[in-house]
Amino acid sequence: MVADVPTTATFLQHNGAMLAVAAAPAEAGADVDAPLAAFTRATPALLAERALLRRIDLKYTLERDRLGALLAALAADYAVLPVGAGAAAAAVYRNLYLDTPDLRCFHDHRRGRRIRHKIRIRHYPDRGLSFLEVKTKRGEAVTDKHRRPIEPGREQLSAADLAFVRAHAGDLADELAPAARVDYRRITLLNPHFEERLTIDLAIEAARQGARASLGALAIVELKRAPAGPPRTPAMRALAALGIRERALSKYCAAMALLDPTIRHNRLRPALRALQGAS
Repeated sequence: MVADVPTTATFLQHNGAMLAVAAAPAEAGADVDAPLAAFTRATPALLAERALLRRIDLKYTLERDRLGALLAALAADYAVLPVGAGAAAAAVYRNLYLDTPDLRCFHDHRRGRRIRHKIRIRHYPDRGLSFLEVKTKRGEAVTDKHRRPIEPGREQLSAADLAFVRAHAGDLADELAPAARVDYRRITLLNPHFEERLTIDLAIEAARQGARASLGALAIVELKRAPAGPPRTPAMRALAALGIRERALSKYCAAMALLDPTIRHNRLRPALRALQGAS
């Protein structure tokens, strides 16, 4: 019989203080509301066309107070994904990352293994959706993402869920348990002309074993583009013009290192310094 991964509440009850339920991320704020009003609204059809489950990921960090300038530079070339009834805003994302007891996923990323996985349950409260997701990084270039819809809010893995993980991440499925929770608000921008999506994460909060970290003064930008896309896009040019440089960063790995200093994380120190300097 395949055992379920326990829900957050069950895990807390069984292990003391693991993964306390994080409060809702803070509101996006007026500093982004005004710049977002200048964007056209993305349609559901455009969102479907920009799923980019196989892509190249580029990541950047910047101080929250510089975000208005970046959004202003992007408004002419991108459409914003509306939230709820159609307002341009930042949607709530809730993520429960799963790992083995010895944190094999974390350490594979820390060591830069050529093939490495991240496994998470992602909730979209604004849309009433939840997914089990497996992301596989192949070298430093291409990322493959596989996801399976699950019942909204569910955090127990069924036998079918574990079979899905096993199909994409092998024997990791046999040992999975909750490792960290990372919640934030996300602005999603879509390029109407070619396969590119830009996400901007705000009000980032993480929790593990009763410890919490907040990165409210920081924004994390992720540029997702097709492997065969143009070498330079309007977003890449706008980021470069503002002096914002690409930075290797995983929110899961950063959360683990910030929340548990006993975990080895030498390779993550440059990214952690950037996070702590902006928070």
